[in-house]
Amino acid sequence: MRAAVAAGTAGLLALLGVGCPEGRPAGPGRSEATLRAGNQLNVLLITIDTLRPDHMGVYGYGRDTTPRIDALARRGAVFDEAYTYWPKTRGSFVAIMTGRLAAQSGYGKSHPLLLDFNPTLASVLKQAGYDTVATVDNPNVAASLGYAKGFDRYRETWEEQALATETDRARAITEDGVRFLEAARPDRPFLLWLHYVNPHAPYTPPPPFDTAFLDDEGPAGPPLPSVNSFFGGVHRPWEVPGQPLGYYVAQYDGEIAANDVEVGRVMDALDRSAVREQTLVVLTSDHGESLGEHDYFFDHGANLYDPGMRIPLVMAGPGLEAGRRSGVLVTTLDLVPTILDAVKVSYPPGLPGRSLLRAARGERGPARERLFGQNDRNLLGSWGERFKIVATPTEDDQARYALYDREADPGETRDVGGRMPRELAVEREKLEQFRQRIDTLGARTRRLLEGRSGEERLSPEACENLRALGYIQQACP
Repeated sequence: MRAAVAAGTAGLLALLGVGCPEGRPAGPGRSEATLRAGNQLNVLLITIDTLRPDHMGVYGYGRDTTPRIDALARRGAVFDEAYTYWPKTRGSFVAIMTGRLAAQSGYGKSHPLLLDFNPTLASVLKQAGYDTVATVDNPNVAASLGYAKGFDRYRETWEEQALATETDRARAITEDGVRFLEAARPDRPFLLWLHYVNPHAPYTPPPPFDTAFLDDEGPAGPPLPSVNSFFGGVHRPWEVPGQPLGYYVAQYDGEIAANDVEVGRVMDALDRSAVREQTLVVLTSDHGESLGEHDYFFDHGANLYDPGMRIPLVMAGPGLEAGRRSGVLVTTLDLVPTILDAVKVSYPPGLPGRSLLRAARGERGPARERLFGQNDRNLLGSWGERFKIVATPTEDDQARYALYDREADPGETRDVGGRMPRELAVEREKLEQFRQRIDTLGARTRRLLEGRSGEERLSPEACENLRALGYIQQACP
């Protein structure tokens, strides 16, 4: 049985086209207790919720939404084909913090949290002698749901009544980061995680960003219908009567621009600090956002199309070439192996991701042919340079498969499976192989979870915050 599980894991890694980090084999005998500090490189991880790369200057957007992030990108490497593995915050951050597939981490409908048996980026670095600190805004990453594992300090800004608005909380996150970096010492390596919730809906940027992008494009078009869901129009609690799609996009862009200012303040603090030359900066998002594509408005996670799956990824720091751009296929599952490879700390075995350091330095590595994604609706997707296959829900919540030619139809608007049956069969077979592998891994993980509770343990403040973000429809207890 043990050999069969090992073979299944090896097959999954081969299917994913991944391997061990550069010069760092992930042998079966490794555990958290045997980890030792590597080169003591600091890690500043900045995550921005719901951020689409195609609304950022560094990725070619016409509006000046991200001048400070663009400047950071010029100092390091930019990944043009980065995608989330899971297009909802909870599942995405389980992957980001553990580097594990849901079948390995136990994340899912019955356990929608980060289970404690998983080593995390923070717990591995803490064991290696790092100070680990986080300030976050989004109750979906609450400490009560497991996301604080390994952190010495974990500040949940939504729990503080004095921080009444998202703008207040964003500034508090920045101020925490600035204070920490000002006091940072070269002999005390650290992981500092800052998570901003904006530009998450509802889009309410502070002045002057609330009007910054209401140009001729903003007011164009008919008013959006008001609906109770996220399909066919604007979610009724977030409606601004009489406003068209362009208005909401302008507000989304305004929230990005407001957040860019906060990132700039953090980067200024890093530049003034004593640790500028020994800090790796990683900036990314947990998922994207649908802005009307596929008739899906101002939400994410219901499908596996690119607006919700594609994310930015910028890395800057020692040894990384300034101005480097990479077109390799990248997943959020790569973040743990990349960061631990950069700091030269061993990481847990069986991770499906790969280190991106070689790509960030412009070096060639083994080609990755495809990525895989999953979501809360148990839908699967797979894509490479040319084709993408996704399971899409039907009215009876049964999946059907659609094939898209990403070169000819980057907007994923035309299902070509009917006229390209051979390609559909090949892509379907790859997706089914992935399904079989995660079923094998999942069976082993379920045995670990027998008797464990999957109940959420959220405070009243966290519940109300999630309701404001549209995650919860009913009243909080």
